Amino acid sequence: MKRINLLLLVLLPFSLFSQIYPQNKPSKPLQSLSLAEVNAVFDDVNQQLKQKEITAFADEVCKKLNGTLLIAQNDEILVKRTNGFKSLTQSPTDSANFIGDTTRFELASVSKQFTATAILKLVSENKMALSDLLTRYFPQLPYYNITIHHLLTHTSGLPEYFDFKESWFDTSHLVSNQDIINLLEKEKPIINFNPGENFEYINTNYILLTAIVEQVSGVPFEEYVQKNIFLPAGMSRSCVVTQIADTREKLGCALGHYKQGIPQPLKYLDGTFGDKGLYSTAEDLFRWKKAFFSNQIIPEKYVKMATTPENKLNNGRFPEELYGYGFRIEESPEYGTLIYHGGLWHGYHHVFLYYPEKDIYMVFLSNYCNRAHIGKTSQVLHILCGA
Repeated sequence: MKRINLLLLVLLPFSLFSQIYPQNKPSKPLQSLSLAEVNAVFDDVNQQLKQKEITAFADEVCKKLNGTLLIAQNDEILVKRTNGFKSLTQSPTDSANFIGDTTRFELASVSKQFTATAILKLVSENKMALSDLLTRYFPQLPYYNITIHHLLTHTSGLPEYFDFKESWFDTSHLVSNQDIINLLEKEKPIINFNPGENFEYINTNYILLTAIVEQVSGVPFEEYVQKNIFLPAGMSRSCVVTQIADTREKLGCALGHYKQGIPQPLKYLDGTFGDKGLYSTAEDLFRWKKAFFSNQIIPEKYVKMATTPENKLNNGRFPEELYGYGFRIEESPEYGTLIYHGGLWHGYHHVFLYYPEKDIYMVFLSNYCNRAHIGKTSQVLHILCGA
């Protein structure tokens, strides 16, 4: 809604705003209001209109979304919704099967920001450096001149462990992070390019980063993130896949579904974590946003590094895809800097986005790949950033 001058305001009754009135209605006659007071009235009404529109938007999305959504601005939740079922094959009348505020979702690649933050925390404490070589921690691996920075920014050139030959794995059990490292040592798959020469989004990078956190901290990764990330951020419903194993249903986790609506059982690559494998809720992720971007987890210097493009190549140029440390970045011609990440794994489909300039945060978590939230982040920005 555009600014309306004082004369026009005098002529317009508040009823034209679809029965939306200022929460703090002026006590003086409209003709006596200053320009600043007029603008305050319209800001008040405009905010209520946006709230009404974002609520209608959430209701519409949830006609298709099986999962949860949360939209916040200025650290206040504007709308939150849960919809659908943890398992689409269980009885729709079983209340225990309903997705609720406390339902955990496997975060897929949304997990990477936590792994990157664990690394940055150790760096900020001078326990390691971004320039450290991979071979410092894994001298048995035949990959040279790869640094921690390369791993964080997906510029290492390492091969994707998802693409390893199935015959390399013992598929009778859940593969561990150490199993992946052992395969790198044993099979020696060749690198895709020399470190820093290109950007290629590769999950193997974050498997290695997780193992490095364990080496440097001296404790299991799940213990480290619990103490240094989840607990200080107030994320009481968050955990690592190793803390869940085969008890997902007992802990009330949503099971992933592909388009056919069939729940996905745990498969052999579901045991790895750091690149994925963290479980959380929309409300816990909102708590994380507030703690992380207020520098409660790591110092401001490292928050800025994590959320600024860091994947500059050896030729001095950035690739088309901008990546920080565990976060994707977009320089939008309309909005400026947007910080986001998606997640897609075994029937889970998520996205979060943070718009720092307007302090808008949104997260969509779904355990059913039906594209219910595709393109919806831009709609949220359009509603909340409209004049």
